[in-house]
Amino acid sequence: MNLGNSSLFGGVFGFLRDPPPEFVFEVAADGIACSAVRTPRTRPPAALQYVPLMPGVIAPSPVKENILDAAAFAAAVRKLTPPATGRGRRRAALILPDNCVRIAVLDFDSLPDKEEERRPLINFRLRKSVPFDIDEAALSYFPQAGRKVIVALAPSEIVAHYETAFRAAGLHPGLVTVTSLAMLDLLPVTGSIVAAHYSPGALTVIAQSDGVVTIARTLEMGDSEMDTLDEILAAIYPTLAYIEDQNGARPEKLFLAGFGEEWESSSIRLSIELDIPVEAIQEPHPGLAGYLASVAPKSTRKAAA
Repeated sequence: MNLGNSSLFGGVFGFLRDPPPEFVFEVAADGIACSAVRTPRTRPPAALQYVPLMPGVIAPSPVKENILDAAAFAAAVRKLTPPATGRGRRRAALILPDNCVRIAVLDFDSLPDKEEERRPLINFRLRKSVPFDIDEAALSYFPQAGRKVIVALAPSEIVAHYETAFRAAGLHPGLVTVTSLAMLDLLPVTGSIVAAHYSPGALTVIAQSDGVVTIARTLEMGDSEMDTLDEILAAIYPTLAYIEDQNGARPEKLFLAGFGEEWESSSIRLSIELDIPVEAIQEPHPGLAGYLASVAPKSTRKAAA
């Protein structure tokens, strides 16, 4: 199984070649959210639906089995999947947890034009930094401005196991991405910013400069609320310090996603202790919201703050 070169990033960066899927699902350790997709040719999406997952149903990881209770996971997917209305296969986009993949940003002096030369070069750069066999991994990449390439990869079987439940429900998962990449469409495309996405057990920190992702890393988090916020502070600070050292100035703003009802108190503390303006993305499912923004008719899109 291979994610292909456009499947992982097609919707995230707005370069979909195929028709948008009919549905989009965002999977997290504690639940699955679903929405129909609105395009210029379709009616507005149905109301967002959500099914919680009990602890122990899935455990996101890039190195071991994620689906611990396949029956419960499949039942949640079936509950969210609307009845089929025709004979054609229904396409779906899947947004998986950040911590079931590895995300990296690579700098190249030059990148070969031919795909058969690019993949071995990327593999070579990543071989010693990922905890699985890179030659057998599902990998996608997206060349950005400034010779920076953002790469996402995971063992093929991990992605395939997530897809199995959706295929069994009569869906064809054409595009697969992760929450932190899908939510990029909710962020400004100018200026120097940092975004921190918290999900159960993990924090992803992404830095952008004028819309170009320059840093991306995911860290494991603890379970205690206070300990977790301390860990988040410790995880974000080195990124801010690195950017200030490289650019001579601190990022202009820190965006928070996934902080739930604690977003206000978390924003205040992080703003004070990190000495940076903080804005919360108040979307319960930021990956899903970002993906829907990327495929929505232009007239319905809102400019990022």
